Amino acid sequence: MPAVNGAGDRVAGGVVGLALGDALGAPFEFSRAHDVPDPLPAFERPWMGMPPGSTTDDTAMARNLWTSLIATGGTLDVGDVLRRHLAWLEASPPDVGNLTRRVLGGWRDGDDDPAARYVARRGPEVSAGNGSVMYCAPLGLAYARRADELELAAPALSSITHADERCRTACLAVTAAAASLVALPDPARAVSSALSAVEDREGAEELEYLVGAAGVERPIDGPDQGFVLFTAGVALRSLAEARPFEAGLRAVVALGGDTDTNAAVSGALLGALHGLDGLPRAWLERLVDRREIEGEALELADVIVGSWL
Repeated sequence: MPAVNGAGDRVAGGVVGLALGDALGAPFEFSRAHDVPDPLPAFERPWMGMPPGSTTDDTAMARNLWTSLIATGGTLDVGDVLRRHLAWLEASPPDVGNLTRRVLGGWRDGDDDPAARYVARRGPEVSAGNGSVMYCAPLGLAYARRADELELAAPALSSITHADERCRTACLAVTAAAASLVALPDPARAVSSALSAVEDREGAEELEYLVGAAGVERPIDGPDQGFVLFTAGVALRSLAEARPFEAGLRAVVALGGDTDTNAAVSGALLGALHGLDGLPRAWLERLVDRREIEGEALELADVIVGSWL
């Protein structure tokens, strides 16, 4: 059944592609574009004292999601994902976003909806960070044959930590694109599916603009570099351009800003487009925890494709 095998390769490619993008961009996080080296020294620099190829909280939270999806047979269980996030936070990871840390701390301390409370208290200027879109793509991979259910599932996933409607919109767009790619590796169709899925939601018009403008007409390496629609816009553009995986991610990191997150989301979509076999071998060899991440990626692919039989 070649089509099924191809779909499984794309699921696994999306998972591993996310980790590769994260690790590629990590050493250049928060750099201005003109400070990013050209050519980019890929997988050569350490991150936070850890070896080249190390991943950040982007991959850690994505692993919480995809291991949860494996455990549930491919269906989102928000409570299970939250429990995994809290266990991860309890282990004192080296890197946690400020908003994410605050909201997860609220859940830990018994608040019944700390993400919504954060938005109400802090307002729209600081509540639309990219801390949920950075790890949401595996949900779309899992829901490839029930993409209509993402309308509820993707915003619910975002709202564990990021309840701002623009964050929920971005997660829906990225997961819709990922789902489309597993079903059919057509980048134009996937971008169209993403934008159609969110057309009536808050932030949709700006997202459509940013697919073309982020990092081009509108720099993404300034004070607002963590804006969720920058990350989603750059990822959808990288998909629309349909470059080879390595070239696409090098271009994303060269834009500067929140390079690990932008490259993680772009890597998930390009990985789903090109499949696991289309990822650069030299990068895979340098990815820390490669064996575990690839194993989990293949396990998720088995769970998802197996559910179709």
